[in-house]
Amino acid sequence: MQKMPLLLLLYLCLLFGCTPSEDIQPLTDLTKRLLPEHTSSFIFKIQASETDFFELSQHTNSKIQIIGNNPVSLARGLNHYLRNVCHKSVSWCGSNISNLPYILPTLKTDIRVEASVPYRYYLNYCTYSYSMAYWDWKRWEKEIDWMALQGINMPLMAVNSQYIVWRNTLLRLGFDRKEIMNFLPGAGYEAWWLMGNLEGFGGSVSDEFIEQQVELQLNVLKRVREYGMTPVFQGFYGMVPSILKEKFPTARIIDQDDCFGYQRPAFLDPNDPLFDYIAQIYYEEQNKLFGEAKFFAGDPFYEGGISTDIDTNRAGKKIVQAMRRLSPDARWILQGWQNNPTPEFMDGLHNDDAIILDLMACERPQWNNESSQQGKFQQHTWIWCALPNFGGKTSFHGKLSNYASGIVSAKHNHKGSNISGIGTAPEGVGTIPIVYDLIYDMAWRNDSIDVDQWIENYAHYRYGNANKKISKAWKILSSTIYECNDNHGGPIESYICARPADLIESVSTWGNSALFYEPKDLLQVWSLFYSPKKHFIGIDSYEYDLVDLTRQVLSDYAKILHSKMNHAFNSKNKEEFRYYSHRFLNLIKDKDELLSTRREFMLGTWLAKAENKGCTEVEKQLFITNAKRQITTWSDIDTELHDYANKEWSGLIIDLYYPRWEAYVTYKANLLYGKQIQQPDYQQMEQEWIHKKSTYPTSPNSEGSIAVVEKIYNNYYDEINQTYLNNKSKL
Repeated sequence: MQKMPLLLLLYLCLLFGCTPSEDIQPLTDLTKRLLPEHTSSFIFKIQASETDFFELSQHTNSKIQIIGNNPVSLARGLNHYLRNVCHKSVSWCGSNISNLPYILPTLKTDIRVEASVPYRYYLNYCTYSYSMAYWDWKRWEKEIDWMALQGINMPLMAVNSQYIVWRNTLLRLGFDRKEIMNFLPGAGYEAWWLMGNLEGFGGSVSDEFIEQQVELQLNVLKRVREYGMTPVFQGFYGMVPSILKEKFPTARIIDQDDCFGYQRPAFLDPNDPLFDYIAQIYYEEQNKLFGEAKFFAGDPFYEGGISTDIDTNRAGKKIVQAMRRLSPDARWILQGWQNNPTPEFMDGLHNDDAIILDLMACERPQWNNESSQQGKFQQHTWIWCALPNFGGKTSFHGKLSNYASGIVSAKHNHKGSNISGIGTAPEGVGTIPIVYDLIYDMAWRNDSIDVDQWIENYAHYRYGNANKKISKAWKILSSTIYECNDNHGGPIESYICARPADLIESVSTWGNSALFYEPKDLLQVWSLFYSPKKHFIGIDSYEYDLVDLTRQVLSDYAKILHSKMNHAFNSKNKEEFRYYSHRFLNLIKDKDELLSTRREFMLGTWLAKAENKGCTEVEKQLFITNAKRQITTWSDIDTELHDYANKEWSGLIIDLYYPRWEAYVTYKANLLYGKQIQQPDYQQMEQEWIHKKSTYPTSPNSEGSIAVVEKIYNNYYDEINQTYLNNKSKL
């Protein structure tokens, strides 16, 4: 009899569409974190629906009612209201969420929006290393809130949990602690371990660190699941320690080629009986610690590897079967990148076995490739993704027109009939917020976006005030630097980050430094953006964007100064060489001062997080070394990977990039005056910097962003403008 009132309550809730309080608790908590002065201004309700949706309506007592079918839909509805009615926004790169009026703006009409795709995917293995390697729960909490506000419901959660899963699995296989630690990588290199590119590099890690990561993962998963997101776990696909064959000499364990001089993990043939045995242990340990999952990621032979004499058709089936022993509804999540996944792997799978992420559908689509290699997309479910950043580089990049229409074009093509989602798979986050807003907007509409109209609204909610100059600036940006036609993809690299040379085509091996837009257009944007600064003082998002834009203008101009410096050297004009080399070096100093005004652009922020992640003094120093190495040489030997994850960060610029360029200028000046001296050893300079125990500020320059930009603007604008007027060619 005591149970009847509760049953009756649940029945009435179902009948009248109301919501048990625990279902909306994530939104109540989100509102407290985001809008502490307006926690009672919203009424959230959950209403069952087969399609994700949200509805906004004006309730009594000036409250806003948001109805949705799950917490993520409710959060997306809240974000829609904040952006389009309140003109407020939440971002990694400066938010504009303060100063909401006590009585919130009213809705003129009810709004209903339905998701156009069931899956909204997010993240890349590399993101965990290039951006998230040293995050704590406080930072993750903000990220998950941002994910919910964007409507993301399928995040990759494959990294933080894997130390403990693999440690426990290998213990059950008879490995001792030393053998296990030789397999696990150090913090900052987990991504390439899980993708089968390396083992043990950057380690070892402590047991305390592993337990710390377990606690973090549990907190992350708890919050993700509270929002109703379905996390993507790491699956077992055959990647094993290279010494496994010593313990199981009769098993079919295949050594892999090295990767840039480092030992790849071995590959256990899924057709070997040992595969099922290890997979069972692996999934038992993962399930025991982190609960059941539906999606499992993992890519055999990703970006290389030896698959000779493996029946890959049958191997694909075995991998899925192993996933489904403990999780009967499991689906395999595969990265569509280069030749991955191979048709042979996919041909053995049923349509509901896997989902393919077309990682860079925005610029290098695989779904519409005419070659037989890509026939796999025609029968398997796939997700349209953008990959707007390589290595977490700091320059602008985007292709807004494609983000605004690419998925619509795919849906209307017969080859896109199995599309089931839209997502982003950046290698690094914390830059170019406009890209993510536009892409995830497309997940909540069926038609293409008019970029000009969208930009107008973006500029309004990004800063909270409508301004004609700012709006014009963004329209120029959207048609120039954010409309990339560069086949390399990824941000245009800054010469400042490059190993000094007379001719620079790229900073990193697979990057590109050539501009595809007119730099004078960006100079015009700078002027338009800078001139109304008095109206935006204290607007965090504006100050971030002003600094970021100034950074890009100086990067572009540095290319001109470099060219003039080398022309003067080749012409044996000592006076001009002295002038332009001095101007070039001063620009580097000025850029470092500029970036010191924002935490997002400070090396000290990155290194402090790395240090705090370590659990012993030795581990703290190891993680600092890893953090410094990853953004410079990448490895501890000289390889093609050097400067792959280059950053324009204060501290890094003045302490490494500036000395490299100063050494170059000194060397060239000596040659110009007839003195023969040894060329600088840039690799040695880099290694010395990595191991030097320096400290860097974690608090921004007290002078403030706008004040420093003002100095730089007054010092550079006229000079750059005159230079561009005299120099008609693109760089």
